[in-house]
Amino acid sequence: MLFIALLAAVPAQGVEKILDFHSSIRIARDGTLTVTERIEVQSEGSQIRRGILRDFPTGYSGALGARARVPFRVIGVTRDGRSEHYAVERLANGERIRIGSADVVLSPGRHVYEITYRTSRQLGFFSDHDELYWNVNGNGWTFPFDRLSAEVRLPAPVPAGALRLAAYTGPQGSRGSSYEVFAREGGAAFRATRAFAPREGMTIVVGFPKGIVAQPSLAARAGWWLSANAGAVAALLGFALLFGFLYWRWWLVGVDPQPGPRFPRYEPPPGLGPGAVRYLDRMGFDNKCFAAALLDLGARGFLKIREHGGVYDIERTGKDVEWLPGEKPISDMLTAPGHPVTIGKEYSPGVQRTRELCERMLALHLGEQFFSRNLGSFITGAVIAVAFCVLGLVLEAPAAVLVVVAGAMALTLLLFWRLLPAYSVPGRKLQDEIDGLRQYLSVAEADTLRRMKAPPQTASEFARFLPYAVALGVEKTWAERFSATLGSAAVAAAVSYYYQSDSFGGGSSFSDFGDSFSDLSNTVASASTAPGSSSGARGGGSSGGGGGGGGGSGW
Repeated sequence: MLFIALLAAVPAQGVEKILDFHSSIRIARDGTLTVTERIEVQSEGSQIRRGILRDFPTGYSGALGARARVPFRVIGVTRDGRSEHYAVERLANGERIRIGSADVVLSPGRHVYEITYRTSRQLGFFSDHDELYWNVNGNGWTFPFDRLSAEVRLPAPVPAGALRLAAYTGPQGSRGSSYEVFAREGGAAFRATRAFAPREGMTIVVGFPKGIVAQPSLAARAGWWLSANAGAVAALLGFALLFGFLYWRWWLVGVDPQPGPRFPRYEPPPGLGPGAVRYLDRMGFDNKCFAAALLDLGARGFLKIREHGGVYDIERTGKDVEWLPGEKPISDMLTAPGHPVTIGKEYSPGVQRTRELCERMLALHLGEQFFSRNLGSFITGAVIAVAFCVLGLVLEAPAAVLVVVAGAMALTLLLFWRLLPAYSVPGRKLQDEIDGLRQYLSVAEADTLRRMKAPPQTASEFARFLPYAVALGVEKTWAERFSATLGSAAVAAAVSYYYQSDSFGGGSSFSDFGDSFSDLSNTVASASTAPGSSSGARGGGSSGGGGGGGGGSGW
């Protein structure tokens, strides 16, 4: 009996909850809402130790991902009838009112908080009525509610019969009807008819005749929309500016001169080796330019190339040749006969340095005289793209909008990277000669060759033009033509004085032969690349819908 008496003397630990939540909503003539929330809580020193948190959403997503933002300003906060300390904190889509002080601990028991705040842009304006669609308490509370109620006051008297009243109760998205509503002249009162669990709420709808509240002008609504969607607008404007600028620059400087008449040409442009021919053809340098230059120096007797297992040994022969544009650095790489340079899958600083020197010499010799890549225009476009993407990020554009716009900008830059380079008039004439040479090298049919009155298809002709076929990407067709005419063994023998490979021999096909030269440019790439390098009144509402809402907890 003594034990039972002692047990009864220990106070029971109560449940922290919202004893009563009442919201008074006053609508002004200009559509501004002044809201006073009376929140009576039961504190037991667990979650509610210093005060409570009240979250209020200010950002909403609308049609097509457009955003809407509503103003929100706290007027005052009291606890138990006295002014209480509070701080407003920014959330991802709203504001949090942190009520209480870090150095003040509440006494257990009942406490009554009153929060008064002002907000606007919360009303819906429809063709036949206007409406407040309002989430009274928010579905984000971590405490249960014993009682929940709200009253709405309009700026002018309205007959009760002219009001459209509804409410929705329960968890987010539910359409429960656990409420009572009382229409009054100039307003309405709502009351929940049951207790609510955590994360349950009540959303109310008050529809009233048009003209009671001044409808915002189209200009005002457009201004609000632009303000809320400034990030997305900035990103879209950036894309429009980027495309417009690059199109203007392409039209101004990127349109090629008209090409001349096309016909087969049986000689390369005078004074240009295969590396230079490819450099002009693609308006830039790549590994195949370097590989084609190596093959050409081999064909002219300056060096020999031996391939074994994907590794290439390049050795000087001792014969001197006349240097064509972009070839001289290769002689500096090959010091003397008997000292081969190996080009393999591993990075080689020497090969990279030689490749870079070849590129610089071609740019110096051909450069702006024959074409321009118009890099200044492209770089300006890239700066525009980056600047507006950053601006959109700073202005909090939706992630989906930023991803789509950034992708569109990247595709635009890629498109104009291809379109902006343009030939000069002399460059266009030179490119006509290169196109004619490609036309000759890419013909595989014997009948077509006879009609073209092409030179005799001899082994020396094959060996001489093979580097140019590699440069123009038609080496397989070129090898196929001569394999069909002379035989694969003769084709291999024709270049054996400067190129020997494990990949082909007397029994190899033209495909093996062409692949061997493609592999050379791929190996150069490895050796020269450094590592690392809606309306609630129309039946579309639910609990949690509308303006207001949010949630809360203790701290």
